Formats: sequence, C-alpha cells, structure tokens
Amino acid sequence: MKFYSVQLKESVEVPEDKVKVVTMKNGRKAAQAEVERGGQTLKLFKILGKEDLKKLGQ
Repeated sequence: MKFYSVQLKESVEVPEDKVKVVTMKNGRKAAQAEVERGGQTLKLFKILGKEDLKKLGQ
C-alpha cells in the first residue's frame, strides 16, 4: 500500500501485513503503519477509500 510521508516529501510503499486498519471518531476507516526508513521511524496515516478497503479485506 502506498502512503505519503510528509517528513520525506515522497511516497512510501508499505507491505499490507504491516498496515493496521482503524476507525476514526467520525466513523471513517483509515490505515496506520510504522516503518523504518533511512534510520528513522515513520508513522504514516492514510484515509481509506472503498478500493483500499477491499484490498485489505475490510
């Protein structure tokens, strides 16, 4: 799954087994992931659409 890192200002590819699906306060689904890249830990967050939810089996 592709996330955008604001710190790196580039897209980051994350394996789907490292992605955690959460529900926000407003009821929408979002994906969270923590990845190490370049010696730093990136905390990534992405609001999911219908196609992304189907990919993750939600």
